[in-house]
Amino acid sequence: MILQSLYKLYERLADDPEYGLPLRGFSSQKVSFKLVLKPDGSLLEPQSVDPKVQTLVLGEGKPPGSGINPCFLWDNQTYLLGRQPEDKKDGFGQDRFEAFRARHLAVEQEIGSPAFSAVCRFLEAWNPERLSEYPLLEEAGTGFGVFQIQGERGYVHDDPVVRAWWNKTQTAGEASSAAVLGQCLITGEQQVEIARLHPKIKGVVGAQSAGASIVSFNATAYESYGKEQSYNSPVGEEAAFCYGTALNALLSGPMASRHRLRIGDTSCVFWTEKKCPVEDVFAELLGSGSFAVEEAQDPDKLDQLKRLLKAVTSGGRYADLDDVEAGTPFFLLGLAPNAARLSVRFFYNSTVGDTLERLREHHACMQIVREFEQPVGKRFADPEFPPLWALLRETVRRGDDPAPLLGGALMRAVITGSPYPVGLYAAILRRIQADRTINYLRAATLKAVLVRNYSFKLKTMLDTDNTDPAYLLGRLFAVLEKTQLDALPGLNATIRDRFYSAASATPASVFPRLLRTYQHHLGKLLGGAKVNRERLLQDIMEAISSGGFPRQLNLQEQGIFAIGYYHQRKSLFTAKAKNAEPETSEPATL
Repeated sequence: MILQSLYKLYERLADDPEYGLPLRGFSSQKVSFKLVLKPDGSLLEPQSVDPKVQTLVLGEGKPPGSGINPCFLWDNQTYLLGRQPEDKKDGFGQDRFEAFRARHLAVEQEIGSPAFSAVCRFLEAWNPERLSEYPLLEEAGTGFGVFQIQGERGYVHDDPVVRAWWNKTQTAGEASSAAVLGQCLITGEQQVEIARLHPKIKGVVGAQSAGASIVSFNATAYESYGKEQSYNSPVGEEAAFCYGTALNALLSGPMASRHRLRIGDTSCVFWTEKKCPVEDVFAELLGSGSFAVEEAQDPDKLDQLKRLLKAVTSGGRYADLDDVEAGTPFFLLGLAPNAARLSVRFFYNSTVGDTLERLREHHACMQIVREFEQPVGKRFADPEFPPLWALLRETVRRGDDPAPLLGGALMRAVITGSPYPVGLYAAILRRIQADRTINYLRAATLKAVLVRNYSFKLKTMLDTDNTDPAYLLGRLFAVLEKTQLDALPGLNATIRDRFYSAASATPASVFPRLLRTYQHHLGKLLGGAKVNRERLLQDIMEAISSGGFPRQLNLQEQGIFAIGYYHQRKSLFTAKAKNAEPETSEPATL
């Protein structure tokens, strides 16, 4: 299903010039330098090339394997110029240069192009010892290089004579090398040439720079029916080229930013069966959340983002969006590196309407009163629709990477509407226990897991009717802490820093002691503040079971405790802000 979807995608992208998909027998590569030759084949000078611009070259990528496999009219310096790698044995570069030179000289007469003959003269005369004469080549490192003739705008491999010969060779090669025929699993066609090796996929974060395989067999343990390599999963050469080219275009092509986003260690690509506005802004929607509206520069994209974000956060009807067809098929593929291969973390196949509906459900689960609804100083307002990477960041210390697999599991839960990963919930609780910080993102994540995974009923704002003991204890702890702060302003450490972990896990061992201290703090308050605080505390205490404080709270109850604390504290600081003078009030810090 994955390869079939990508195969169909190639047909759509091939008609769009923005993607610049190559035809079979060609590939787009990042070229770092070019060798400018005089018509007689002498080297004029090497020049650098912007590697960010993809260059169409001959061949469907660098041939895999550790053997000697030169490309045609392009390659790295080891093949192109005989550069000796420092970590290789003597003669490594010379052997590959000789193979590169022999391959080109062998077909010079057959091609009959003056530009190609100039390259042959250069290869005949070149001595790898001259590499030190050109510092630019040293800077180019392992990047690819191509040839250009002085005064010509195009490269030698763009020469029409060379192109015609190359196309003719490819066609003849197909006819003669059709040794293994069979039925293609993608197209269903009979008696087509089966690909021995599938194309390398580039652009997956953490994978090898030369590319990794999504289909490959490197040991007999994985083979069956006596078939070797990729003959075990018969895919036609044409189909393999199409799906590989389409996937590479999504991951590393000129329009990759529209189709790719990274969640944890997982590189995600998405596409729709036909062009759809959601496809253009989906990466921003999940990658930046509400911040995407502030980051968008293009007015058209900004308008699309606003409308879709409004539909997701307000539960709008997507069918009302004129340019969005809710029934358009939507695909999401998550890939992660695994040595020389790629692991498929998840594959999601649905429609645009269903996908947006899953995002709306995710937002509804996450929805909770925001800590900072407006920017304060250099701090941004809390996003109404937080990006997924921000949720993962709350599971680790600043600067650390989230746990492997967690990003993919979170993405899968959001897109499919399945339960959130339990590891996400446990990791948030561990961070709260470690740094005693209950911020908007952590409270929202805990609420989402409790609502979806365990069917708890939790409101977005302070719920004074909620009689759950854990929720009430969280509220009580917030009141006790606020009373301490009001009685002793300027404290470096509050009861949250000293007792939060114990209060949320073993309340009976902590709250009696905190209540005795509370009476001392309450005595320092004056007038109405003292009366109101005591009335609030009594309201909470009355709702707590007459059986007293529970001895222990399990993990689910600890999450409810954190949400009760967050709700009550937000309410206390919001009330203070309303009563304070605007110019002297300080921002609430939870």
